[in-house]
Amino acid sequence: MGYIAVNTTAEFVKLDINASGTFGTPALAMADTANVLTVPALQDITVNATPGTFEWQQLDALSSYIVTTPSTNSLSTNMVLDDTAFFTGAGTGTAGIFDITNDKTLCYFRMYWQGSSAGDRYIEGEGYLSSLAPTVSATAPVWVAPIDILVVGNYTSGTV
Repeated sequence: MGYIAVNTTAEFVKLDINASGTFGTPALAMADTANVLTVPALQDITVNATPGTFEWQQLDALSSYIVTTPSTNSLSTNMVLDDTAFFTGAGTGTAGIFDITNDKTLCYFRMYWQGSSAGDRYIEGEGYLSSLAPTVSATAPVWVAPIDILVVGNYTSGTV
């Protein structure tokens, strides 16, 4: 059994987004490398893959019944704000994180679990950036912001 460690240089978690247009698949969006924005300075990341459920009880049964409903998938992260990633973006088509969120632009993403070298694994999909709420204080004097990606549909997994 091998653990997914992310504590050496070649094994850092990486989150790429592309909001430069409509692509057939997230893989095609990631191939448009000039417009891929690597989200810098991630502090943490949470992958949510939550199937919905409907539960009911019947008078003729001692236990509940459950059926699944569509899943709610999302990625949540916190980042230390970077001027280029937050305001400028990448290439000519992917705006900065603030504008992607503010303009409600569909983006494609790929999250690498443990680096992006040959053989490394990732998940990808499309969704909308949400929950952008930058904060700064006297005791934390750099801007930090939570960012959620609300996934449209399913994740796809793959290997570099």
